[in-house]
Amino acid sequence: MSGQSGRMKHVLTLLPFLIFPACVADSPALGYSRAGFSSVELGGNTYRVYTEETRNCVEVHRVNMVFPPPSRLQILLEMEEAAVLVTGCALKKGTFVGDQAMSKGQLECSTGTAAKEWVAGTCNIKPWRWR
Repeated sequence: MSGQSGRMKHVLTLLPFLIFPACVADSPALGYSRAGFSSVELGGNTYRVYTEETRNCVEVHRVNMVFPPPSRLQILLEMEEAAVLVTGCALKKGTFVGDQAMSKGQLECSTGTAAKEWVAGTCNIKPWRWR
């Protein structure tokens, strides 16, 4: 019986070292797992902008550590600017949602040089709401 409790102590000792790297890893949502990203630096913050060619969605991550956390409004404005810089498209009004670490939005690229042929129904940024 003491052999099992000894192994359990070793596992519990190693657990923080196994879990912590997963907490600090910067990776996109499952839907963006194959998406490319571009890094943008704005206002002293670094952002990764994830996009896919066939989806009219964008996901923006702030990847640098700042303490104390900056203003949520400032970060959201910088995230929106980063998305526009990388994609060349505006964000559809009312679709940009998130917090100081990660935000998602729907792109509006119907005209101009950045216009693309999007696959309809591929951008679900608010899955908890009924349409």
